[in-house]
Amino acid sequence: MSTSELRVTTEQRDRAVEILQEMYADGRVDKFEFDTRLELALKARTRAELNSTFDGLMARPVPTHVPAAFSRPAPIQRYTGDGRGLGTVAHWLGYPTFFVGPALVVATAGKQNPAVRRHAVEALNFQLTAFMAFAALGILTGVVGSFLGFAFPILGVMWFILTGVGGIATAAGSNFRYPFTLRLIK
Repeated sequence: MSTSELRVTTEQRDRAVEILQEMYADGRVDKFEFDTRLELALKARTRAELNSTFDGLMARPVPTHVPAAFSRPAPIQRYTGDGRGLGTVAHWLGYPTFFVGPALVVATAGKQNPAVRRHAVEALNFQLTAFMAFAALGILTGVVGSFLGFAFPILGVMWFILTGVGGIATAAGSNFRYPFTLRLIK
């Protein structure tokens, strides 16, 4: 007589029911499958019949992740993206609005995304520095005489080029910093 032909005891049947209940609680079998297999386990007379109750089921779930005690904590993600889009907009808003556009970006989107804030603050500082340079040059030209007027186009071309370069560098993913800029806003 083989072991598969041996009759099962009440304890073996109860243990099979416990295992099926654990599998149902773990979500390894659904309600219909649980009811079907439970009925087979309760009606089983031999070991072969009882063992067939578990056909197609894994004994234990295979872990698919590292246990929490052995894994590194995930870095805190405070924002999504790197702010290149709005950072570029903040730099290029200097063309039509001078320092007002970057200031609006700092005040709105800069509160939610630190990368956008970093780019917008850099653009704002540059635009403020350029505004002060134009104002100082205008005052000096008025006080000293018109011979300083030649510096306006030079300053204007530098402002135009650097504003464009700032936007392009930000769009490319660079952490661009303007030269000759007073960092008034942090």
